[in-house]
Amino acid sequence: MTSAPTDVAGVSVDVAGLGAYLARRVPDAGPLSGVELLTGGSSNLTLLATCAHRRLVVRRPPIGLIPEQSHDMRREHDTLRMIATTPVPVPTVHGYCGDESLLGAPFYVMDYVDGTVVQTADDLAVIRPSARIRICTDLVRILAELHAVPLPSFPSYQPGRSRNVMERHLKRWHERWRGRPHRDLPEVDRIAAELDRRLPASDALTFVHGDYRLGNTMVDRFGGDRPVLAVLDWELSTFGHPLTDLAHLLAYWEGTGEVRSHRAQGIAQAAGLLDAQAMAERYAAESGRDLEHLPVFLAFEHWRAAIIKEAIYQRRLRNGAAPADVDDARSGVDSHLAEAALRLAR
Repeated sequence: MTSAPTDVAGVSVDVAGLGAYLARRVPDAGPLSGVELLTGGSSNLTLLATCAHRRLVVRRPPIGLIPEQSHDMRREHDTLRMIATTPVPVPTVHGYCGDESLLGAPFYVMDYVDGTVVQTADDLAVIRPSARIRICTDLVRILAELHAVPLPSFPSYQPGRSRNVMERHLKRWHERWRGRPHRDLPEVDRIAAELDRRLPASDALTFVHGDYRLGNTMVDRFGGDRPVLAVLDWELSTFGHPLTDLAHLLAYWEGTGEVRSHRAQGIAQAAGLLDAQAMAERYAAESGRDLEHLPVFLAFEHWRAAIIKEAIYQRRLRNGAAPADVDDARSGVDSHLAEAALRLAR
């Protein structure tokens, strides 16, 4: 006899079936006692599975998604296993499950990391100022270490992919824009044309996170020597130009002039963290990379973020999300486009 599914923040969970799966994959965890939502919203959903002896994290695609590579659970599971062989800290994964009867979609299981995800300046209030600076330097160190991993170390690497890397990525994201439902926003095409003219013709290629920012890490609330405990959310990872990762980190670190496209852009100043220029200088010192074209990469990252957030806006609109959530996504698109234009104007 099977038990009735349990609704967890809109996800129909077969608790008994999930418990049986976890018992097979992580036998030392003990019986499953409860499932709750950790994070949801626009990205993949993260559920906390509390077992008798340990806690585990379960990741599945968002509800009402447009199917695409960024929500491929097997790919994200395999990426985490691959990154675990590098110096970059990530949670240990315990298995991928394609049985959609358990959570309504494929999912994978990983360790729960006991730390803090920084979404506001208040999240850093308990951490000493000196430890906050170490968070900044650790973020940069980890990024430089990721970009220093030799490409042949990644099983998915295919030699010969490095030519015209930014030209290919610009084209791919522009095609995504054209292929999805979207509002009439001529600025997207205008900025794409300007980026095509100004992005450097570089063959620099590394494995990139794709959404590298403070809010996608777990930090030690006690501020240890290596306070970044884990880098999360690898759903947009790929092989790309390393400065896209640095630009993405800085795009969510400080706003451009008076424009703010994300709430995270107020954390650094409010919490006494290093400013964007200092972060960039530290990355240059750690990696040895030339940052001459960083402003154009910042414009690219804001433009790319606008394309991603327009898809989120359309999904929320289609699924009847709360008006405030729909407005937030729409205004995020407009602000990212404004920031991209300002970066190019500079």
